[in-house]
Amino acid sequence: MANTIRNRMQLHQQNIQSVLAQVFNHQPISRIEISRNLALNKSTVSSLYNALKEEGYVEELGEGAASTAGGRKPVLLAINRRYGYTMNFDFGYRHIHVMKNNLSGDIMSYTQVDAKGLSIQEILPLIETQIEKAENEDKTKHNLLGISFAIHGTIDANAITYSPFLDMEDIDLVTYFGEKYDVPVLLENEANLAAVYERDFNDENQRLSNAVTISIHRGIGAGLIINKKLYRGAHGEAGEIGRSLRIGNNVVETPHKVEDYCSEDAIINQISEARKGAPLDRYAVVKLYNENDDIAKQVIGTFVENTARIIVNVSNDYDPDEIFLNSPLIESLPELLPEIREAYSKIVPSNTVIPMTVTRNSHYATLLGGCALITRRVLNLEDFELNFAAQQEF
Repeated sequence: MANTIRNRMQLHQQNIQSVLAQVFNHQPISRIEISRNLALNKSTVSSLYNALKEEGYVEELGEGAASTAGGRKPVLLAINRRYGYTMNFDFGYRHIHVMKNNLSGDIMSYTQVDAKGLSIQEILPLIETQIEKAENEDKTKHNLLGISFAIHGTIDANAITYSPFLDMEDIDLVTYFGEKYDVPVLLENEANLAAVYERDFNDENQRLSNAVTISIHRGIGAGLIINKKLYRGAHGEAGEIGRSLRIGNNVVETPHKVEDYCSEDAIINQISEARKGAPLDRYAVVKLYNENDDIAKQVIGTFVENTARIIVNVSNDYDPDEIFLNSPLIESLPELLPEIREAYSKIVPSNTVIPMTVTRNSHYATLLGGCALITRRVLNLEDFELNFAAQQEF
């Protein structure tokens, strides 16, 4: 008897989650459509919907069009955008990027906070200020629902195991913010979040089962989507392609990593050194390139060739349906993509060419990826496919 009750409760919970996922992915949607999509009878769907409505997760938008057979017009359902919001952060080199999203993933606000040269102890109050500002301005019913952090390092079991660009000083972000705000806190590698963004926020990518997002920033990493699931590896280190060692004859020399040659920082440093140490950033590099500066042209030309080789190696390792390049530098110089494609095609047989695309709005990608993951956790839909690209303005 106990097992029967337990199984019935589990089935009920699964059905509630399935109905919620249907509303999320197809809003606005009617109960009749949900019943048809899930092969559940109408009364069961109505009961499950009423439970979700009582919790406040969904809302009614009004009547839709009647069917061709006539009859009552169906009531259209959607995720309640006034239920609450998530806060999503990306620890950039110069800035902390901050995004506030509602329960449907819509962007409610975005800002950058100057953090260049600051320690984690100095950054924590800046994050708290942004959270408190969002709370003070908020008009949702349940306010803050969850927090995500994009980390330029490796994450295992929701804990930072490697942070090359920011000394975390043994600060446990999950405990620190979880206890302070009493909400779930999620940590994830930034390349992984960029991959989640491509999967969840771009409608045309819903067809892809396997994809790789190569993230080129201060370092280089790859986010792996395998069978539509984010693949992290046994210790959260899958896709750390930037730390791959260069292979050569002189095995006694100090080993050099891939990102030592073609990360964004490496490109900036190479051009700076060739210009006798002139201080540069990405914007200055782009300006020099557009002005046909010989040094910038040469260094970025080598970057194009190296990026093509990275894509070849990644393609050989994972054989994805498509590769995405999450690179603010390439996004700023869109003419580089055809050059990368050409360099790639010269290395591989034409019948094995992998489609490649530059991530749009790369400064949003990791934040929206974090939003997608923490929203799943808040809604208890972590094992469901959610199409954030399906959202519409109502």
